[in-house]
Amino acid sequence: MLFSSSYRRIPLIAALASLVLLPVLRGEVHLPTGFAVEIVADSTAVSEPIDLTFSPDGAAWVTGRAGDLWRIDPASRATRRVGRVDTDVSGDRGLHGVALHPDFPKTPHVFLAYHLTNHLEGKYRSRIARWTVAGKGDTSTLAPLSEKSLVEWDGDQAGQHVGGGLLAHPTERVLYVTTGENNQNANLLKYCDDPENKAQSLHDLRGKVLRMGFDGSVPRDNPNAGNPGPLGLIYTRGHRQPWSLSFDPKVGVLLAENGGDLADDYDEVNRLVPGGNYGWPKVFGDGWLTSSRTNRVEGFTSPWFNYRRNTGASCTGAVIYRSSSKTAAYPSHYQGGLFYADFGRKTIRYAAVNPKSGRPGESEAFLQGLTAGPVALRAGPDGALYFITHGGATKASTNDAIVRIVWKP
Repeated sequence: MLFSSSYRRIPLIAALASLVLLPVLRGEVHLPTGFAVEIVADSTAVSEPIDLTFSPDGAAWVTGRAGDLWRIDPASRATRRVGRVDTDVSGDRGLHGVALHPDFPKTPHVFLAYHLTNHLEGKYRSRIARWTVAGKGDTSTLAPLSEKSLVEWDGDQAGQHVGGGLLAHPTERVLYVTTGENNQNANLLKYCDDPENKAQSLHDLRGKVLRMGFDGSVPRDNPNAGNPGPLGLIYTRGHRQPWSLSFDPKVGVLLAENGGDLADDYDEVNRLVPGGNYGWPKVFGDGWLTSSRTNRVEGFTSPWFNYRRNTGASCTGAVIYRSSSKTAAYPSHYQGGLFYADFGRKTIRYAAVNPKSGRPGESEAFLQGLTAGPVALRAGPDGALYFITHGGATKASTNDAIVRIVWKP
C-alpha cells in the first residue's frame, strides 16, 4: 500500500522551501515520500480561481469566478491578467471553464464559460464564448470586441449546479461543455420521479454534456444531431453537477461529477460514450433506483469509477497521469493511473487502472491535510499535478491559490 513504509508527513517549511506560507497549507500536508507541494500563485495574485489549462509554452491560463482571466508562468510565478468578462456572480455562477484551441497560439482562440449580467428576472443566462487572443506569451490579451457567443441557455436563479467545464478535444476537433441540472427541489426522492426533470430531458440543455464545433456548430456525428437548434449539441445526459473534463488518448474523455447528497449516494468519474445516459436523477451509482434505494435497473450508463459520499464528498477533477519528463515525472507506479480531487474531503486520491479491464481499482490516499478543497486538477507539461484551492465558496479568500505537486526524490 502507498501509505505503509513509504508514507511520511511533510512539514510545511520543507515542503514549500522559501515560498509564501498560505493558510490553505498551514500545518502539515500528507504526501508519499519524495513528493512536495509548491505555491505557483497565492491569493494576492489570483482571486476566486476556478479553472485552469495550459498553453504550449507551459503557461497556465486561469479563470477567476468574478470574471478575470490570468496567464501564469509556473517557472517565474509571474502572473498577468490578460482579460476580464462582465459576469453574474450570484449563487454558484460566474466565470468558470477555460480551454484553448488545440492549435493555440497559431489559432489564437480561448473558450470561456460564464454567466451574463443581463438576464430575465428570476433567471440566469449561461454563455459559452470564443475570444481571440492578441499578442503572444507574456503580452497576451483578450482582443477587444472579439467575443463570439457559441451557445446560450437560460436557467432558474433559485436553483443550483451550473456546470461550466470545457475541453477542446485535440483530435476530434470539437469543444465539450458541461452543464449542471440546476436543481431547485430539496426533496431528492420527489425530484427523481419528476417527469419534467431537466437532466433527463432532450428538450433542455441542463444536466448534459454538449459537443460542438469550435464555431458553435452541431457536429454531424453527434447522437442528437437531428434535434432542432442547440438541442443537437446534446452528447450525453443524466448529469447532476459535472465539474470538469479531461482527455486521455487511451481512456478517452473523462468527466468528474457530483452525485446525490444522501450518505449512500456516489460521486463519480464517468467515461463519456456517445448518447450515454448517466441516470441522474432516476438512478445513482451503478443503476440503483433513486426512489427505492434498493432496486437496480438497466438501460443507463454505469460510472467508470465511483465512491460513496458517506459524510460528504464532491469530486471536482479527474486526470490520467502520463508524463515523459526525464527529470520530473512521477514514479512508474503512478503512470497511467487515475488521480481525482475531492473538494468536500479536501483530498487528492490515486487509483491504478487495470490494463486488462481498463478500469480503476481501489483508490488510496495521496494528498491530505489541505485547509481548502481542491478543484481543477490538471497534469502540467512539467510533469507536476496542478490544482486550485478555492477557499471562499462565493467570495475571495486567503486560501485561494494555484498549487502543484512535484516529485523531488
